[in-house]
Amino acid sequence: MDDDGRRGLDPIREEVDDLCARTVAEVRRRADVYWDAYAADRDDARLAAWFVPRCWREIDYVFMLGEQIRRYGFRFQRKHVSALARQLLDEAEHYDEVARIIERLGGVVPTAPPPSAVTWSRFLWECLDRHPLGAIAAWNMSETAATGTLEGIVAAGRRYDLPDVVKTYEQIIRDETFHVGLGRALLDRYIVNDADVAEVRRAMTTMAAIVVESHVAVDLVV
Repeated sequence: MDDDGRRGLDPIREEVDDLCARTVAEVRRRADVYWDAYAADRDDARLAAWFVPRCWREIDYVFMLGEQIRRYGFRFQRKHVSALARQLLDEAEHYDEVARIIERLGGVVPTAPPPSAVTWSRFLWECLDRHPLGAIAAWNMSETAATGTLEGIVAAGRRYDLPDVVKTYEQIIRDETFHVGLGRALLDRYIVNDADVAEVRRAMTTMAAIVVESHVAVDLVV
C-alpha cells in the first residue's frame, strides 16, 4: 500500500497473487529443465542463444519505460516518475551486462526481438497503447515470472565457472526486488475504477501465458 492509502489492486489481489505464484513456479520448473540439459551438453553457442531473449527484454524495457514516462508521466506523482526513470537505468545496465555475457560466449547481441520474444514484445507495446497502466501490469507480471529463473542462473554460474553470469545476475536479483515492488505500488496507487481493473487483469493474465512459453526458450539462430 502506498502512502496515500489507495489499494487499487484489492478487487483482484488474491487472483493476481495466485497467478504470479503459479507462473513463477512453472517458469522455475522449465528453467531447471534447461540447466539439466546444459549439464549434459555444455555448448557455448546454445548458452549464448539462451541469454539472447533475456537480453532483448532488458532493452525493450528501457524503450517502454521511456515511452511510459513520455506519454503518461504527468499522470503520476513526481516520485513515481523518478522511480520509473531509476528502473529504466537499471534495465539499460542489465542489457549491457547480459550483452557482454553473450559476446563472451560467441553470440550476437540482439537489436530486434528474437523469435521467442516477438509475441512478448508485441503484447508489451500493445498494452502501453491501450491504457496508462497496461504496460506496467504486463511488465510487472513478466518481471515477477523472471524471478523464477534468477537464483537458478546464479547457481548454474557458480557450478559451471561463469563468474560474469554470477556477478550480473546477483545484481539483477537485487534490482528486481525494487522493480517488482514498484510495479505493484503503481498499480495499487493508480487503479481507480473497474475499467482500470479490467485492463490490469487482461495485461497480467495474458502476459503470464506468454511468458511461460517464451521465458526459457532458446533461439538457436541469433
